[in-house]
Amino acid sequence: MIGDVVNIQPMGELLKVDIPELGRSLLENSLAKASFCYKLCGKPVLADDSGLFVDSLDGEPGIYSARYGRTDKERIARLLKSLINKENRSASFRVVFVYYYAPGKHAVFEGECVGRIARAPKGSQGFGYDPIFIPVGYKKTFAELGPGVKNRISHRAKALKKFRKFLTQRAS
Repeated sequence: MIGDVVNIQPMGELLKVDIPELGRSLLENSLAKASFCYKLCGKPVLADDSGLFVDSLDGEPGIYSARYGRTDKERIARLLKSLINKENRSASFRVVFVYYYAPGKHAVFEGECVGRIARAPKGSQGFGYDPIFIPVGYKKTFAELGPGVKNRISHRAKALKKFRKFLTQRAS
């Protein structure tokens, strides 16, 4: 999606650090990661934070989505248990990317994919909460739809389209 606009190297190939997520929002976490990495490598950095926000759980697991359990299976089980007596299963995946490109200079790109939580996991493709998230306009979970559909409609895809447009405009 953006590989034809810039050369991308995963952080793990350049830096061997674990950056704690201490912020109170996706933006705070993304900005902390991006500025930290920029200071270490001195090159433009794209960092993100994302989460699954469930309306009837006041936004939980939200920014704590990755820490809602030790494994994907545990996180899904905990979430489904929390929703047992809830009628409203609406939820959204949200992501915030921060592109840190010069000292004190950054741009923010947000994406959201709205949907609902299934009653049981379905599908084997994907990761995380994909087996229980059904995007609006579909009857199948992300894990059933597969990467072709997910990579077109996901929160990350939406944010990365904005980032690509930003890079293209800066290059012209």
